[in-house]
Amino acid sequence: MTRGSARRGFPRTAQVPLPRWGAAALLLLFAAGIRLLAGCAGAPRGVPPPGMPPEPRGGPPAVSRPGEPPAPARPSPEGGAPPSAGISLPRFLRVLLVPGARSLALEGRTVRAWSADGRLLAEGSERILLSAVGERIRWGGSKLLGDAFDAAGTPELRVAGRHAGGRVRIFARKGELFAVAAVPLETYVAAVVSREAGPRFHPEALAALAVAVRTYAAGAALAPRDPSYDLAGTVEDQVFDGVDGVSPAYREAAERTLGMTLMYRGRVAQAVFHSTCGGRTESALSAWGRDVPYLQALPCDDCSGSPAYRWEYRMPAAEGRRLAKELGVPPGKDLRFLITGRTPTGRASRLRIVSGGISRELKASEFRKAAGYAKVRSLRMEISPDASGWRFTGQGYGHGVGMCQFGADGMARRGEGFRAILARYYPGTDVAGAVR
Repeated sequence: MTRGSARRGFPRTAQVPLPRWGAAALLLLFAAGIRLLAGCAGAPRGVPPPGMPPEPRGGPPAVSRPGEPPAPARPSPEGGAPPSAGISLPRFLRVLLVPGARSLALEGRTVRAWSADGRLLAEGSERILLSAVGERIRWGGSKLLGDAFDAAGTPELRVAGRHAGGRVRIFARKGELFAVAAVPLETYVAAVVSREAGPRFHPEALAALAVAVRTYAAGAALAPRDPSYDLAGTVEDQVFDGVDGVSPAYREAAERTLGMTLMYRGRVAQAVFHSTCGGRTESALSAWGRDVPYLQALPCDDCSGSPAYRWEYRMPAAEGRRLAKELGVPPGKDLRFLITGRTPTGRASRLRIVSGGISRELKASEFRKAAGYAKVRSLRMEISPDASGWRFTGQGYGHGVGMCQFGADGMARRGEGFRAILARYYPGTDVAGAVR
């Protein structure tokens, strides 16, 4: 879900070829995809975790938003319950690629812009720079178009340097440009898994992640984030960097679990996940203030092989002063950071900043966001002053709720299948097939 990943530090791998679309076919498919998605309705999407946006890419995986499911049900057996009735999955997802920019580039041997009714608005070659002019779009520094158009490219369109993996709509809002790609669901699943997990992860762990990613995407399609798109391709939801670098292992994970989603008593589950729990996962109640029956704290002894199982960060004095000022406390020589509250799993819940007689208490998650997720890797931490600033030590990487990715990999390496992995981290849910 949910805003990086276990993949941090791993190189990208082989590229996945994209189909070549004719301009007319592209427009028809785009319109059909938009209509299909706009017509979806179902279980409401969860609200953002209070004070805890999703993790950025390059650290723990994206944070999905915990929902408000019905009362608990009997947990599924280890091997997975018989598939329950699934949901009708969308063929396409409307993924926000560019969340607001003054300008962006479209690249292709030929690049064309089409209106919603199929009229050719503009055409160029190689690289076209777009810029926002209020509610309108300037094409190539000269021609001024309307507030939205559909973009096509041959042989493939690149948007802001990325292969989108589908048709793209560009629109302007208040002086900023947005780009939305209509991406085939399973293409999206494989691409997101490739950004969330390392290439050395066991196939069973990749399969479990594919189900979680698809589940989150299904929930997004049922209750879109915005009238113009279903979910963001950034840390706000799940990172989609385009379809480059998706190796066979990731495509196989998506293909093997084709159409599978996690359901809880007939509703799409909130399949949140993170990189490394550090020995114990966190409950949704402690992390975000909302109890979710299948997102409870549980011991996890399978992630000890993670490079982030234990971590240390030394914050320089200058960085500490900058951080205190940003969070509303003028820094002095007596600046202190104090943990004032913890969850039952030992993670920091509240933190106080004190300096010069001024004191401010805030959520620990707010402090972590300001300090940087890649530096303060989890809230299972301790803070102590040292000669050069402050020393942070901790365990795990990410918010700790739901599936621990390195824990899933550890389970797979001792012989457990993806259904057993999902049953452990989301107890009470069922793996359901799609209705076709």
